[in-house]
Amino acid sequence: MIPAGRMLASAALAGVLTGCVSYGAKSSYLAQFIAAERAGLPFEPMTDRRTRARFDDAYRAQRGYVRYRLRAGDTVAGYKGGLMSRGSLDARNVTEPLVGTLFASGRAADGATISLCGYRKASFELKLGYVMAASSRTSGDGGLTVLPVIDLPDIAYRDPDHYSAIDMAAANVSAARYVLGAVRAAGQVDLDKVRVSLTLDGQPIASGMGGESLDGQRRSLSTLVALIRTTGRSARPGDLIVTGKMGDRGWLLPGRYAADYGSFGTVRFTVVGCAVRQ
Repeated sequence: MIPAGRMLASAALAGVLTGCVSYGAKSSYLAQFIAAERAGLPFEPMTDRRTRARFDDAYRAQRGYVRYRLRAGDTVAGYKGGLMSRGSLDARNVTEPLVGTLFASGRAADGATISLCGYRKASFELKLGYVMAASSRTSGDGGLTVLPVIDLPDIAYRDPDHYSAIDMAAANVSAARYVLGAVRAAGQVDLDKVRVSLTLDGQPIASGMGGESLDGQRRSLSTLVALIRTTGRSARPGDLIVTGKMGDRGWLLPGRYAADYGSFGTVRFTVVGCAVRQ
């Protein structure tokens, strides 16, 4: 999903699609994925086209998508986890979580207004994020900073109820917009006990705990940093790393949202519908 006002240039699209054709059938997935995103239409999952696709193929497609975004002027802001719970891993019949790339164009601050323009099927997930320090070591407390993150992915599969973990990796784990709270030092805080509750127009709609992320927050972070490396990237100082969801995913509707993270503060944002031009 490309946010309104940051639509990627047609010239960049043409260049990438030309490159996809030159690489043959293996890249046809990426071409249709990008074309569907630009048209605001659902896309065909990778395994619908390639029944024998593997995770190597999926992450190769994801890296191709990242190159497309970079070529069009976007920048990498960090990474987000996917399937970051035992239940979600079992449901997709896999043993390892996923990682997707976050872009600077998707970032929004506390108090932002989020337009649904460009979304196919907008959703929300309550999470915690971490800003990478100069050292990539995450086992200690020194230098580790944490912040509330409301992830707003675009679940744009042709059939949103039927897709595989391979499809998720190829689709960049549905990364789109995300709203950030205030950064603070993690210190000795038990991050697994952080509780969050979300309201829409004053009515409670979701809640969760930090410990719901796979093996707890700190181990989730270490797992993601390692996974970023094994999929051909590296987490740089300043990158945002977002762990697993706290509570259930919900569908994003117009209205005023407030995510109360307790001592970590409340993050507010407003969602507005997309007016259809006549």
